[in-house]
Amino acid sequence: MPQTLSPKPIHALLEASIARQGTLTAWGARLAGAAEGSCEMVLPMSAAVTQQHGFFHGGVIGALADVAGGYAANTLLMPNNECLTAEYKINIVAPGIGQLLIARGRVLKAGKTLVVTAADVFVVKDGVEKLCAIMQQTLFVIPVTFENT
Repeated sequence: MPQTLSPKPIHALLEASIARQGTLTAWGARLAGAAEGSCEMVLPMSAAVTQQHGFFHGGVIGALADVAGGYAANTLLMPNNECLTAEYKINIVAPGIGQLLIARGRVLKAGKTLVVTAADVFVVKDGVEKLCAIMQQTLFVIPVTFENT
């Protein structure tokens, strides 16, 4: 359910929130775009995000999908509310072999206490996107407080 946006544009609110996430900043993940009910995150390949075969780690793929879905929800919730993941289900449908991950999250249903989202994760190899994961999640809506700003 949409909230009144603060004078700060939603993109700036999302970027400030992402900057407070140590994992995302350590990995080099960044916000590539956002609109009402959607969010796109990108993550370049690095030694910090690989598994033993040199592919993107499955946990990293899941984390980026989780973030894209959560921030898609936040485009409808901020600045008064935010969300926390209650659960997600991910299917990794192809190995994460490439130079870049792109996670595109979208809101499926926004309620007063729960938001359901989905995200598609693509790996980019030599400029070609290939679907590598599909995620659906449920998020708790929480009020913004001093502790979570």
